[in-house]
Amino acid sequence: LLTRDPSLMCGRFIQSSRAERYAELFGTRRVPEPLAGLPPRYNVAPSQPVLVAREPVSGQRELTLVRWGLLPSWSKGIDSRYSMINARAETVHEKPAYRGPFRYRRCLIPAEGFYEWKSEGRKKAPYCLFREDGKILAMAGLWDLWMGPNGEEMESCTIIVTEAGGAAASVHDRMPVILTPDRWDQWLDPTQQLAGPAKSLLDSGNPPALSLHRVSTRVNSPANDGPDLVEAIDESG
Repeated sequence: LLTRDPSLMCGRFIQSSRAERYAELFGTRRVPEPLAGLPPRYNVAPSQPVLVAREPVSGQRELTLVRWGLLPSWSKGIDSRYSMINARAETVHEKPAYRGPFRYRRCLIPAEGFYEWKSEGRKKAPYCLFREDGKILAMAGLWDLWMGPNGEEMESCTIIVTEAGGAAASVHDRMPVILTPDRWDQWLDPTQQLAGPAKSLLDSGNPPALSLHRVSTRVNSPANDGPDLVEAIDESG
């Protein structure tokens, strides 16, 4: 498992709906059979496959699985020293690893919620953050395609994060960029290749209000999964 940079987020999130629901939400084409049978996931961790909606230049909008933790197309391969699960909204358009994907390969990453750990003395308490209205979050992301020297291929993604606001600010200083539906088409449009207009989508808008509650420390281990992980516990628990 890749190391999570504590200065960024998010480092864990939830994809518990059926793939068909995400496909309907984002207006993608028919869900491929392998995706239709995916189980609900309540503790998605770095290096694992995640569902993303994207719009390749040569094809229709689609829902697909990619590895969480961006592997730049020009890299030599996976390097465990760099997780690259998050990209800062303030610099995503200029950093070498993200500059190309930001211009050409943007995606939306659906989530029912995400987790963050709040420092409480020497300990860190996990919290689950989710939309107040119960709807699915659409996190702004980037994807890339890496091709190895022996013909191997890997598609991967990163989640764009920004300064935390609202309920999220009480737990951490960063949060995922959450895009409202009126911004999805422009964000996914692969012909929208200029950094300036795309960057403005991250800087403005009215993101949905979030709620949060404390959850069990069982979420700390990516080996644990299940709906019990998102249940609220007593603050002293």
